[in-house]
Amino acid sequence: MANVSLYGKSDVGLVRNNNEDNFFTDPARTLAIVADGMGGHAAGEVASQITVDTLAELLQMPSSFWPFGRAQRERACILDAIRSANRRVRETAAQDTSLAGMGTTLVVLWIHGRRAHVAHVGDSRIYRYRRGGLVQLTRDHSWPSEEGSMRNVLTRAVGAEDHVEIDHQMLDVTPGDIFLLCSDGLTRPVTDEMIVQTLREAKDGDEASQRLIEVAKQNGAPDNVTVVLVHC
Repeated sequence: MANVSLYGKSDVGLVRNNNEDNFFTDPARTLAIVADGMGGHAAGEVASQITVDTLAELLQMPSSFWPFGRAQRERACILDAIRSANRRVRETAAQDTSLAGMGTTLVVLWIHGRRAHVAHVGDSRIYRYRRGGLVQLTRDHSWPSEEGSMRNVLTRAVGAEDHVEIDHQMLDVTPGDIFLLCSDGLTRPVTDEMIVQTLREAKDGDEASQRLIEVAKQNGAPDNVTVVLVHC
């Protein structure tokens, strides 16, 4: 897929004092990652940074010597990288008691030609905007909080358990597609209709990503807000 552009922005929001989100984009690999950390003090930031750094390091083109087709090699590469990130978060937490219990959500988009790999853990999301319609590609791994707070309780997170359960899918990519990766700091205060309107009206991905953060702030931005857009 030629002419793929990636745009990313992150904001602390209006309530929190620190930003536990991290993201990574690499146009050369057509790779986009968003992670939303959790844990006391700075632990969430540590978990999300370890996870993003690990995937950025490991998600290279898989070896042609792997004994199956290219798409399956790519899938195995993503799953192995996420498992490695899970181990590194667990090992780091075990070595430092102040980081105990830390973890992070994760969404990954990796495009190869007309094929996109989508992988996720937790309640950060990936959407596809195509011909004026917005479709959520991921399913939140969370339950509503019993306390009735706006933030849901995660049922899966990178670093939460020794074994991480990962959702993965492969999709066709059509010229004109826009993929949105985001933390729940965007999707809790911003509706799908607001996202569609912003994507429709913005002149490019840079403006769209900035405007989406501004819309989240206009609606209270109770959490860190991270937006990555991939324009095909």
